[in-house]
Parts: sequence; C-alpha cells; structure tokens
Amino acid sequence: MLGSSHLFARCLAGAALVLLSSSGCALEGRGTAEPPPAEQQQPPPWEELPGQGTGPGAELPAQEPGPRPDEEPPAQEPGPGPDEELPAQEPGPGGDRPAALCEAGDPSLIACFAFEGDPGDGSQHRFVPDLARKLEYAPGRDGQALRMSDGSLLRFRHDAAWTALAMTIDVWINPASLPGKERFTVIDSGGKPSLFLLPDGRIRCTMGVERNVPSPIVPGKWTHIACLSDGQTQILYVNGVEIDRSPSGPVLADGEQPIHIGSEEPTDRDKFHGLIDSLRVFGRTLAPQEICAAAGKKGC
Repeated sequence: MLGSSHLFARCLAGAALVLLSSSGCALEGRGTAEPPPAEQQQPPPWEELPGQGTGPGAELPAQEPGPRPDEEPPAQEPGPGPDEELPAQEPGPGGDRPAALCEAGDPSLIACFAFEGDPGDGSQHRFVPDLARKLEYAPGRDGQALRMSDGSLLRFRHDAAWTALAMTIDVWINPASLPGKERFTVIDSGGKPSLFLLPDGRIRCTMGVERNVPSPIVPGKWTHIACLSDGQTQILYVNGVEIDRSPSGPVLADGEQPIHIGSEEPTDRDKFHGLIDSLRVFGRTLAPQEICAAAGKKGC
C-alpha cells in the first residue's frame, strides 16, 4: 500500500512537468508577450546618462543656494570697476558752519529760519507766519533758500520774545541785483531791529542806531551779514569780518508791529529780489568766533 502511494506521487510530478513544458513551447510559438512594467531602476550615481557629461570620476558643478520662496534677494548696487577711481567728494558750500543751524535748546535764539521748503521757525518758539504769499524755494547756501520777488510776502505776528536788551541778526543773502531807487528789505519791524540793502550796495542795520555802511556785496553771489548790538555798541560783520563799529543806544524794542521778512513793515514795499537763507535772530551778541563759523570761515 505504501509503495503504491509513492508510485502515484511520482506519476503526478511527471505529469506536472509535461504540462509546464508544453505551456512554455506554446508561448514561444505565439511570440513573447510584453511583460508587465517593472519598477524603474535608478542608475548608479557614477553611470553616465544620455546628454550628461559627467563620468565616474567627474565633479558635479557646485550649486549656489538660491533665495527661499518668501525671501527677496538683496538689491545689488553697481560698484566701481577694478580700474575705476571714485570721484572726489567736494565739501558743501557751508564750509565749517555749525552742524545744526537751529539749536532749539539755545534759550538766546529768538527765531531761526532755515527755509528748507517752508517758512517755519526752528527755534524753541516755533513761530508760524500769519501771512505767507507766493513763496518759492531754490538751492541755497546750505540746502534750500527762500526766493523772494515782487509778489512775495512773509509776515509774523509780534511776540514778547522779540524784546531783548541785546540782539544779533545773522543771515546769508544773494541778491539778484542791487536795488534801483528803492531798498531791498531783509527783515523789518517798526520799532524793532531791521536790516536793508540800499541802492548803492550799502547795508543799513538799525538796532540802537541807524548805520549805512558800504559793503562788498556782489549780485548773484552769497554774502554773510551779521549785525549786533549790546545796547552800547553796534557792530556790522560781512563774510565774518568786522567792517563797522559805532556807539549805540538801547536796542529798539518798541511797539507790537509784526515782523516782515523780505518786505518793509507796514507798507509791504521795498521787496527783496533774490535769495535769503539761514536767517537767525538772537537775544544776545554773538562772539566773533561764532560769527566767523557762521560765515563758513576755517580756523575760527
């Protein structure tokens, strides 16, 4: 019985081999069918792919990291070439003038007008004009300057701060021409210190005394003027140099008339033609070295 079972098992195995052989022959007779797609094999890293020039020992080019999607690349400013020399930086027209024109912390500064696009006061008082008409601005001695013409008007109300026992008017002017029959007003207020340019180029400064002083003012060029009085002596400086000194009475501080820049008070005539820049009024007399520095001189 056991022998028969072994014989039967061998017969079944033989029959299976015959069937498999027959099936293989039938497939070869019909042609090879396309095998199911196999998983694509990635080539080894050293194997050269079509269109690539790297071989087993070649180095891949270094890749520079790019910006992240949410990061903007920094703006690149063009620099000079290897043989290009940087242009020399010329000093500004202000020379050695003080870094801050309007030092609001200076209690002696009554008013300060830089005229950087507006007529406002940069002193601690912050005076605002009550009338400003047809004002223009142009390149000045330092930054911008106020350009005055026939239709221009700049007026400020009286304030007790303009009353002082000593005073200095410090300003840059650049007249378009010398006055004809009339004078050019820089600053004026009835009963208070004033400054004018006269037809023959003289400067009239009125504080404790009225003085008409010949000056080297040239139309189209900047001139620095400083007029001051301590109630006993009135002094006039042009471009940092003292050109007149005379005895004077107390500094004028009468009345409550408004302050005009570029025109006479009260008629609005005698208008200045040209540029006015860096106008300051102090309630004290500036020292000679301060005036020298304000005039842009070196070694003050």
